[in-house]
Amino acid sequence: MNLMRRLYRLVFPEKPCCLIGEGSMLYPQSRVINMKNDERLISIGESTHVLGELLTFAHGGSIVIGDECYIGDSTRIWASSSIQIGSRVLISHQVNIFDNQTHPLPASKRNDHFRTIFSTGHPENIDLGEQPVVIEDDVWIGCASIILRGVHLGRGVVVAAGSVVTKDVPAWSIVAGNPAKVIREIPEDER
Repeated sequence: MNLMRRLYRLVFPEKPCCLIGEGSMLYPQSRVINMKNDERLISIGESTHVLGELLTFAHGGSIVIGDECYIGDSTRIWASSSIQIGSRVLISHQVNIFDNQTHPLPASKRNDHFRTIFSTGHPENIDLGEQPVVIEDDVWIGCASIILRGVHLGRGVVVAAGSVVTKDVPAWSIVAGNPAKVIREIPEDER
């Protein structure tokens, strides 16, 4: 068990947080919210630095982050299904990655959901339109970008700052815009 995990256990002995690989760091501004209190649901590889927020919902969700990744300040990664992040992935600050809609679409259900969260906590049985997110190795996601549910980013993808990614992106592509579109492929000699 590495030092950061031991320290977390000393401060929060009854609330498991996540599995943390050797050499990885959770910084003072980082937040890990594991609503099921099952540390196996959030797994961080080796030599990864997390400054942002990792959250799994009460009704489900898992986050797996590979080795040598960076999760920037004020970034939010919220899973109610599955978010898988490969190795050597750089995620800048203020990025949002969601595998769900965060609330039901119909107004009455959305309002009930909101009231439930503030009265008794997040419900353990709810449909948020979950679709897994996969981010392969060597991806770079620029600041203030949004990766929406069901998206698969291929290896080496670069997401330009401020982009909203709504569809799969093929490996070694650069995407930009809202909605994000491929603006060019990364040539072999730049990979």
